[in-house]
Amino acid sequence: MATTWMPIYGNVQVEEGVITFRPVPPPPEPSTNPAQPPHAFLRSNLQFDQGVIEWQTMVSDSSSSCQISLSTTAREDFFAGMHTLGAPFGFAKIVNGAWEEKGGVGHGTPLVPNQWYDLKLHVHGSNLDLYVNDVQMISTTSPITRGTVGLFMQGRHEIVVRNIRTVSTDPVCFVVMQFTPEYNSLYEEVIRPACERNGYKVVRADDFYHCGMIIDDVTKSIRESALIVVDVTPDNANVFYELGLAHGIGKDTILLCDRKREKLPFDISGFRTIFYENSIAGKRQVDERLEKHLINLNQQATARPTPIPKKI
Repeated sequence: MATTWMPIYGNVQVEEGVITFRPVPPPPEPSTNPAQPPHAFLRSNLQFDQGVIEWQTMVSDSSSSCQISLSTTAREDFFAGMHTLGAPFGFAKIVNGAWEEKGGVGHGTPLVPNQWYDLKLHVHGSNLDLYVNDVQMISTTSPITRGTVGLFMQGRHEIVVRNIRTVSTDPVCFVVMQFTPEYNSLYEEVIRPACERNGYKVVRADDFYHCGMIIDDVTKSIRESALIVVDVTPDNANVFYELGLAHGIGKDTILLCDRKREKLPFDISGFRTIFYENSIAGKRQVDERLEKHLINLNQQATARPTPIPKKI
């Protein structure tokens, strides 16, 4: 499918894969309240959550900004690229209509005008690495969810972007549960097939414990996963620790619980939970409900408003 870019606002020309921003000066405002520099925002038909995004950017002025935008699990937009909150290269988020820094590098060295920069963003779970001209410049963490790729440009001079392409990898679903035969059956017959049907690579914690997994490996696996599925039926300390870690870093989670448990702990009672009966019919029901939850997650990721950022 051909890539399509549509301007949401701003004076932008899209022609044969080259996006050119030609700023129109804003109306004058009082010096005590200077106008935001001209800016533009575009959305594409590229769906992305995991993998690599590559693009090339050239600015005519070192103060110009140009960033790729992605979707996050918090329904906020995440930005990566050039001239981010005063840094030549870095990350930022829009939270409640305002920019929030997520890390920047290159302070004191301005961007070189009229020179092509090759940028590459690696997204692996919550881990993000930004490369410039094949040099790894900065890393950060932020939960990314599937959604359309956007492009933000701001400045008083022309900005050109070309050769935007994505290489997607399957998102990982990390499954946390007690390791006993009844839960192994639920995993093999229901959880893994449902997640794989919806495009996830499925990993279970005991795949690593059998190899001597330690806490650093647990946290790494959770950070690198797009979704966490947790069975909270028994009071298992390891399970609840890993669930708390996933919630603490903003991961999308789906909880499973056998109806034999009388009630959930108060702190997790408000989270998305699928209750089931451990029977043949019960497994069929949990399969159907898990499928609906997975589809709903993808639909929420794509039905997003367009951000209207303030001055970066």
